[in-house]
Amino acid sequence: MIIAALVTYLVKVGLDKADKIASSIGVVLALVALGVPYLLPRAGGPTMRDLDRVQDTGTATATAGGRATSGVDTVGDDRPAHVVRSGDASADGPGSVANTGIQRRPRT
Repeated sequence: MIIAALVTYLVKVGLDKADKIASSIGVVLALVALGVPYLLPRAGGPTMRDLDRVQDTGTATATAGGRATSGVDTVGDDRPAHVVRSGDASADGPGSVANTGIQRRPRT
């Protein structure tokens, strides 16, 4: 219905004006198509509430095979992550792990 009305209108205004109007409509639709992925959330995808966020973490130190995390320690890698100003990390000794950001481990 809308397409038929548009075609009828463009035929009435003439080829030159119809070409200009169609080009303008095409530009607007192309810009909208480029912006849609950034403006609308993905269906079924993670939302901003699902974001792993770490900010202003402290110092993490692990010794003698220990594990220290002052950020996020999570399983899986299917969520978005954001780290801002993480702290210092140091590990001493075999098997020691120190993390001040996001530590992601594989699912078992």
